[in-house]
Amino acid sequence: MRFISKILGQMNLLKAIVLLVIIVFFVAASAITITAQSGFCNSCHIMNDYYASWEESVHYKHEVGCLDCHIQPGAGNYVKGKINGLSQAVDCMVGRVGTKPEAVVPDVTCLRSSCHTSDALDNDDKKFNGVNFTHEGHVGQTVNGIKVTCGTCHNHYEGNEHFSVRNDSCFTCHFLTSSGDNEGLNPSKVGCLDCHDVPDKTIDQGYVKINHKEFAEYQTNCGESCHKKQVSVQSKVDKNTCLACHTYSLSDKWTAEELHHDHTAGEKVECFSCHGTVEHGVSGAISMTDMFECRNCHSDTHTVQQDIFGASNHPTGVQDDKVLSSMFLTHVECTDCHIQTTEVLEGTVNSFGTVAKAVPEACDVCHGPGSGEMYISLWQGETKEMYDKVSSRLSKYELAEGSSESTPERIKKARAILDSVAADGSWGVHNHKYTEALLNQANELIDGVK
Repeated sequence: MRFISKILGQMNLLKAIVLLVIIVFFVAASAITITAQSGFCNSCHIMNDYYASWEESVHYKHEVGCLDCHIQPGAGNYVKGKINGLSQAVDCMVGRVGTKPEAVVPDVTCLRSSCHTSDALDNDDKKFNGVNFTHEGHVGQTVNGIKVTCGTCHNHYEGNEHFSVRNDSCFTCHFLTSSGDNEGLNPSKVGCLDCHDVPDKTIDQGYVKINHKEFAEYQTNCGESCHKKQVSVQSKVDKNTCLACHTYSLSDKWTAEELHHDHTAGEKVECFSCHGTVEHGVSGAISMTDMFECRNCHSDTHTVQQDIFGASNHPTGVQDDKVLSSMFLTHVECTDCHIQTTEVLEGTVNSFGTVAKAVPEACDVCHGPGSGEMYISLWQGETKEMYDKVSSRLSKYELAEGSSESTPERIKKARAILDSVAADGSWGVHNHKYTEALLNQANELIDGVK
């Protein structure tokens, strides 16, 4: 510095200014040249992994540098980018940067004439992981508040891929359905054959051989038949997910469109960061037997037993008081009494399965040897005797009334009580006191018929 000051002191003011400008220009040009090199980005330790993945990418092989993508074309954008880079360098030096930088690559940098033109992409039909894909209909579209850009699908996520496409990006848009105020909303629903060709080979799945062409001839809807468990997943975004980035959790006042817009317009937030992993295809497939939802037909099969054991309100509404058994009050569970597993019948293909039967010996665990045989025979004997008497009286009234339309309401309620006791099947064992109270009420209902 003293040397430069000495030289400037010996020169007139004009020459000093010219020399100073030249020096500043030389230093600035050198700085711009150095910072424009991709290797300079690697001087910041938080960029090391990104730089390493870039060296393994197709862009590196084609000599596409960092600034070619991360700064938009144009002199003004270049100057703005260098100023922004300078501020980032200052932040790095003073320790004001996080461990995971974020960057948005605008479409204009990807779609320039020297890189990927829109016309070339629209006409470039390709196979992606065995799926038919075209850029036409994706880039530039806005669906459910999501502005589809190059970065929507292409992202830095894992491994040595610097700018790759993860299948979850596709699945999140095409297979998630919303709930609540946005129930049934699907960003972009597609059919199976929009992406997949009908397999031309017979698929061997163990003892099952599947010929898709045979199904296609009958115009079978893939998503409504064999693959109905693989084409729609309920969107569940836990509010705690928001806390990974935000101070507060998700507000209920925001709609799906508003949230999508705020997280995709100018920001680089991956869909699966909020929605998690969406499985589809082989990874999301389930066995054919698991596709059978038995509960569509077999539902609430033990409701009667539960209601009588817990003395729940009877459907007729005639039982108001809780009559709880000692077993219920001492937290006796179903499996405490149903301890004997039945055997599968020989010669069958597990068609009957197994059930756990209740046996008198289960009572002996708590009440001593022989107590089960004594209590059960007593309860069931009294209940069946009382049931037969009430049932005999009720049958006479029902025969006298004839058609069900003219049957008094009290008779209908009494019949509902008797049917419940019979359907329970334990004949008082589940709740002897409550069963007795129900039968007494049925008898009183019959007495009240005029």
